[in-house]
Amino acid sequence: MIDWRIHLGTSVYREDGWAFPSFEIQEFLLPQINVGFAYIDEYNATDFGHEDCIRLKGNIRYLLDSGLVRRRTEIKYDAFEKGLVTLDSKKIERCLISLLAATEQCITNQGTLRFYGD
Repeated sequence: MIDWRIHLGTSVYREDGWAFPSFEIQEFLLPQINVGFAYIDEYNATDFGHEDCIRLKGNIRYLLDSGLVRRRTEIKYDAFEKGLVTLDSKKIERCLISLLAATEQCITNQGTLRFYGD
């Protein structure tokens, strides 16, 4: 599962909760928050530079502000491996809020946001 950290030169910063809460939520959100990468590596690392973080922030803001997640108590999703799964919309919302905070810190501090896989 992917967690994320901010790289500031040689320093690495992370907080508790900076990760997708489940593989299914990760699989559901990655295509929606993708900023144009051909592939976000779930098993290694994917770096988001300054411009990427600005686009990522916009994608997350859209998901939060549109009410697509907040209007529902659960979301049904056809997962690659498990078929139809039910996702808790509160967990998705908390994940997006946490990722938004990480993205905003990264933008403010001119860092690189790195998604780390298993």
